[in-house]
Amino acid sequence: MANVNAPNGFVPLRHLTGGVIRANEYAIANSYAANLASGDIVTLAAGGTVERGTAGGTALGVFYGVEYIDNDTGDVKFSKVWNTGTTAKANEPIKAYVYDDPNITYAVQVNGTFVSTAVGALANVTLGTFNSTYGHSTDELDFSTLATTAKTLRILRLIDIPNNAVGADADVEVVINLSLYGTQNAGV
Repeated sequence: MANVNAPNGFVPLRHLTGGVIRANEYAIANSYAANLASGDIVTLAAGGTVERGTAGGTALGVFYGVEYIDNDTGDVKFSKVWNTGTTAKANEPIKAYVYDDPNITYAVQVNGTFVSTAVGALANVTLGTFNSTYGHSTDELDFSTLATTAKTLRILRLIDIPNNAVGADADVEVVINLSLYGTQNAGV
């Protein structure tokens, strides 16, 4: 059976050292005009706020969700998506929750045809638009960028789950190679 083409962004799987997977708090600028969805690669802007990551850049981690005070109702809201049109209350913090530990591994779909010899190699990210129906990312691993140096992700293995096999649209386990908090090493 062929793998299903249904990217879900980056989904935390496990911690390499057995630690706890947790999201940490960062700020989003109230004027930030880009969508963020759970599972998106994110990085830090010069002012220390979270913003959408780039296809081949250094990453802070993976966006989990956002908490803010709604400007219209005054209610505290939590959402898995930060929409560009969100009306957060002025002068109140907007809290982004990010999986930022470089030892967290993620499940991600390959944008291309995965081969077993790619385990240990590095690759970049294909940035997707968020799935507005389910509120999650559609980021994928960009298999066409496979290399041994200077890429955002390191491929650890094919994930052993039903209906997942070597080939197109496979789900693989990765770790962020170009992490703001980690060390970057060459691929194999």
